[in-house]
Amino acid sequence: MYPSLSDAVMDNDLALVDLARKGVDVQYLYLLGDQSGFSKEELATLLGMAPKTIDNYRNHQKPVQNDQAEKLLMLLRLFARGQKLFGEIKEFRDWLYYPQPALEMRPPVNLLDSISGIRLVEECLDRIEHGYAA
Repeated sequence: MYPSLSDAVMDNDLALVDLARKGVDVQYLYLLGDQSGFSKEELATLLGMAPKTIDNYRNHQKPVQNDQAEKLLMLLRLFARGQKLFGEIKEFRDWLYYPQPALEMRPPVNLLDSISGIRLVEECLDRIEHGYAA
């Protein structure tokens, strides 16, 4: 069983930053992998680390730190929001791979390796939630 993110972290950027600074349990990496369907290699690329680093975190039960922890939490929040908005994680994943006009016809998945990119994808979800085309 994976740990769950508190509502405070899901809804509050300051709480997310505070948690990221403390370090994030390595189990969140596996939670994101399960939710997103991304392979270990894809997760490593998104988080800016080597796949072997993920193994090292796991083997030593070392918390994920700094920018990688922040990205990890933001991606978990994004996938939770996407699942809620689209109803099923598969539908959200399909949307992530479809070019979006608001992103200059780039698939959102191509932006998930940076904090700014994650924010742009969140803005697309905001537009969808408010009834506008993404």
